[in-house]
Amino acid sequence: MAEIVPLRLTTNQALQMIRRLAADTENIVVIGHAKKRRHQRRISRRQIELCVQRGTITEGPFYNSKGNWQVNLYRHAAGEELTCTVAIEWATRLIVVTVF
Repeated sequence: MAEIVPLRLTTNQALQMIRRLAADTENIVVIGHAKKRRHQRRISRRQIELCVQRGTITEGPFYNSKGNWQVNLYRHAAGEELTCTVAIEWATRLIVVTVF
């Protein structure tokens, strides 16, 4: 049975759901726009996965126009800075909208 999307979402609740889903990298889906930006900015799939798995929320959560909760995740590691905009398709997968 699918979980019901909450009407309110705290940063901690969003992070818990992201961590749970990101534990399996199959749940991290990089869509077309993010793929294009990833190649332009020479960002690897692994860097995106680590940002989603270990990053901190810098913006959001807010409800986007597609009906999903959305956040910006930031990670600084080994001199590299990366931000991923991620939509949470509730309790099923994480959609990487863009990376910078």
